[in-house]
This record gives sequence, structure tokens and C-alpha cells, in this order.
Amino acid sequence: MKIRLALAAVAASAALLAGAVGAPAAQAAPSTDAVAAKAALDSIQPQPHDAASVINGIAAANAVLKQLGITPFTPTIGACTDFTFPLALGGAVAGPYTPGIGDLTVDPSPLPLPKYDLNAVKKGEVLYGFVPVGLINDSGDKSGMRVAWFNVNTFKGGLGEPMGGLSDTILDAVAKRVAASGVPKALADGAVSPLKAALNILPSNGVRGGLVDTGAGTVLSAIYGTVKKGDATCFFFPSLGIATAK
Repeated sequence: MKIRLALAAVAASAALLAGAVGAPAAQAAPSTDAVAAKAALDSIQPQPHDAASVINGIAAANAVLKQLGITPFTPTIGACTDFTFPLALGGAVAGPYTPGIGDLTVDPSPLPLPKYDLNAVKKGEVLYGFVPVGLINDSGDKSGMRVAWFNVNTFKGGLGEPMGGLSDTILDAVAKRVAASGVPKALADGAVSPLKAALNILPSNGVRGGLVDTGAGTVLSAIYGTVKKGDATCFFFPSLGIATAK
């Protein structure tokens, strides 16, 4: 069932595009994974949940994502082995961007040095975020959540892109940019310090992030998978949305 939902994940977003996105010019033959991701989107159905619970629980997750500049997707629900059904919300933001900061370009003027683009999310990339409601004790393995995506402009896509901790994903990406740029340490430290402070708003449990090289275009996306809840495991149905990568 997980495989079917994974395949089904990205394609349901196509319904959100009805009447909004014209047929893109074919630039390349779609890959096998891309065809599977696109075709699967047509079969997924929204999951029923209590309206009051969605409003009360999703509001906090929505606020967290928006504060980081991440555009929320559709809410979703999880089914846990302890017979609980937590709510959750996914979202995405395209580059160039750094959540909590905005444009993380370091300008060393008046020093005779170039500008350094240290953004966590580069052009042609999409950062995905996922915030479950009420989950605790998941300090161990964070590899259960996945992203499925399909770029309607390039016909490229993927299934099962892994996610990790959201703070770790962002900080690791910036550290990679710093190492590649050769920016002086003092400038790098000055740029990263406010980023760490901005990420302190994130809850420590259950929050996930994933950075995907989608290329430029309109990207149909779905976030789905599992999160540990102590000794229990929660499987989350896909949170669906659209991102526009530059």
C-alpha cells in the first residue's frame, strides 16, 4: 500500500493545476520514475478528518512554515500503530532562499571581495518542509519521510526523495555553500549566526526537511511517509502542493 501511495502522491497535485497550467513544451523524454510519479498522482483521494481538529492543530503547523517563508501544502493525517491519528502539514519554498533569513547573500563591501551566495536553497532547487502535530519522542531515526515530485516543464520527476531534520537540512546546505564559496570565516560566521537563531522556532520533534534539485519549472509535489512516535510508527498520507522553481 505504501508503494501505491508513494506513486500516487505526486499526481494528485495535478488537480490543483486544472485550468491554471497549460501544456508545457516537450524538452526531453520523461524518465521512467517521472512517468510513474505523474501517472500515480491521478489516483490519490483526500483523506477525511474532523474539521475542528484540522483548524486547531494545523494552525500551529501553518504558522511555523509561514514564519520560515515556506508555502504550506494541503493538510494531511497520519495513522499510527498506537491507534492515534495525528494531523500534519507539508510545504515548500523555491530558491534562491534561506528559511528564516530570506536572501543569504554576503556582500563584503567595502572590502575588495566578491559577493557570496550562501542560500540554503539555490536556483532550480526546492526545499520541502513537514510539520506533524503533537508527535513526541522521535529523536532517533528521521529517515522515514519522503518527497515525490514531477516538473511539468521538463518532464523530470522522482519518487522517494529522502527527508531529514528540517534544521539540519537547512544548516547542512548552508555549510556546503560556505565550503564551496571560500568565503572568509568571519563573514561566514556572521551570516550563519542569525540563521541558527531563526531556526530556534522549530519544534524539536517530528519536523522534517528535504532539499531537491527539481530544475526550473512548475513542480507538482507530495510529502508522505513515516515518523516514529516513541515505540509507535505513524504513516502520513501525502500532503500535496505546487512549487515554482526559478
